[in-house]
Amino acid sequence: MRAIGVMLVLLLAWGAAAARAEETRKMEPVVVTATTVETPAEQLGATVSVITEEDFRTYHYVTVQDALRSVPGLDVRQSGSLGTTTSISIRGVDPTKVQVLIDGVRVASPTLGEAELSDISPDLIDRIEIIRGPQSTLYGADAIGGVVNIITKKGQGPFSGFLSQEIGNYDTFRTQTGFSGSSGRVDYAFGASHTESAGRSRNDDFDNNAVSGRIGLALPGDSALAFILRYNRGETRLPVRSVDDSGEPFFPLPIRPVIDVDARQESETLVTSLDGRTHPVPWWGSELRLSRYENTVGFQDPEDPGIPCLFPPCDTISQIDVERREAEWINHFYVGTWSTSSIGLVSRGEDGDVSGNSPGFSKRTSTEAGFFEQQLRILERLFLTGGARVEHHSVFGTEATGRGSAAFVIKETGTRLRASGGSGFRVPTFNELYFPGFGNPALKPEHSVSFDAGLDQRLWANRIRLALTYFENHFKDLVVCCVPSPTPPFSTTTNAGRANTGGLEFASEADLLDSLTAHLNYTYTETKDVATGRWLPRVPRHSWDGGLTWRPTRRASLFAQVYAITRQWETLGDVYNSGHTRVDIGGQYRLVERAGRLQALDLTLRVQNLLNEGYAEVRGFPALGTAFLVGLRASF
Repeated sequence: MRAIGVMLVLLLAWGAAAARAEETRKMEPVVVTATTVETPAEQLGATVSVITEEDFRTYHYVTVQDALRSVPGLDVRQSGSLGTTTSISIRGVDPTKVQVLIDGVRVASPTLGEAELSDISPDLIDRIEIIRGPQSTLYGADAIGGVVNIITKKGQGPFSGFLSQEIGNYDTFRTQTGFSGSSGRVDYAFGASHTESAGRSRNDDFDNNAVSGRIGLALPGDSALAFILRYNRGETRLPVRSVDDSGEPFFPLPIRPVIDVDARQESETLVTSLDGRTHPVPWWGSELRLSRYENTVGFQDPEDPGIPCLFPPCDTISQIDVERREAEWINHFYVGTWSTSSIGLVSRGEDGDVSGNSPGFSKRTSTEAGFFEQQLRILERLFLTGGARVEHHSVFGTEATGRGSAAFVIKETGTRLRASGGSGFRVPTFNELYFPGFGNPALKPEHSVSFDAGLDQRLWANRIRLALTYFENHFKDLVVCCVPSPTPPFSTTTNAGRANTGGLEFASEADLLDSLTAHLNYTYTETKDVATGRWLPRVPRHSWDGGLTWRPTRRASLFAQVYAITRQWETLGDVYNSGHTRVDIGGQYRLVERAGRLQALDLTLRVQNLLNEGYAEVRGFPALGTAFLVGLRASF
């Protein structure tokens, strides 16, 4: 908390010093995810955040989840060291209700319901668009809390490339390379990365290799094709075994972790998509996407001496194979500049297979959906959006959702008023339904009604940007874990009835000087399980994020960031996970500029958890202490 106080003082002091700074203007981002068509953010009634390529360069983010920590309303949790499972929740809504996309393709596992982001190289990302609030109308089930769309770079212009090598403590090494460009009608972008780390304890190693590529072809009639591929293979050692206070194995919450010396997990993911678009006449455009997501996760845990084995087989071997095939066709109809109508059709099939030396399952589902959305722009001041979706699931039947939003812009004062609301639903995951000893086939889909309203204000010739948002989410048939199972001592999932979340988000950004910027974000969240009156698990009441960036010279940049959250209640054990404050610093310095084929050579540094605070974002899985990465990045 002291660190946040210091940053506030610095912000005020530098703001006073910069009172006579010259006028500047920050460009309003253009967002695709909120409406499926390119729309300036100021015309959207939804709550939108964009993490740009410049943000990635400035803060030298090591992972995507590091970047997402700076977004108001988002809570990012990593289960220990580098490479371990990471989850994202929005506004108190758990990770299974947040839709994560990469270039518009779903990447959440149908078994777990969550997306793994540890394998995505930040150097290959153009921007990340985050839409908070219900998005089931456009994106179907699992988008109750919002959507995170990671958009990768597209090649353009002459050939260019980069190569970076970083080293750090915990025996961490990271290598990244990529190249992109265009020639005639063809554009291309390819990248590869390797990351390895020994972690903080025995059997805490992480090793990951990833490649990605995009090749596009421009066609006559304002048309284009693009093929995108992403492949990842990783191995994560799992050092924590869950035991209760008596020393017996305990499932599923670690009460007292002990070191497991030989458990490990291997993962392999392949995502491919073929995108086509055409806009041959001013009044009509069409997009078609065919995508495929494949993921295999293998888990091995030989029997551990000295720890009782209650549930044979004790030498655990399991494998999860999932596959998703999806086709999406969207047509846009334009009337001048004031009306855009979008009609979409979606067909999706999902397979999930769990096998090993314990009982497993094999399940298949299919989904067909259609949606309509209308955008209206009135006098360049009032912007309205409304839509509806009908979706049929092969197991749970037909669901209908809708949403609407409005934004009113007062250009003379730099003010924007906005509001949005909608309904949503979530289909239980394969694991929640069928996992042996844990799943509950009697589960029903979750349903939600949500709304938010906010005010955006720009001051001081656009140098200061403020946003305040109030939000509410109301859930019915909420799926919760964990309640006593018919097969003790395991626990299972159930529909808990009703739950509510609500709160406030505040975001601020200031260009204090031409070379100095600051941001400060705060989120207040209230949650309640209506049946029990209890707080929902793993949701902090207060969270803060603040940062300063300084460019003392044209060649150098420095940054400091602070993240802080208060304690959170855990599902089992009636215990709390302590809050924590994390301070990160870093920067980069350009050593060489334009030397032959070499365009630039940069020295980079990022230090995480500078104050070496001991904490766990997921109780029982300690985070790393002070961790640094120093490296060189060559651009050519």
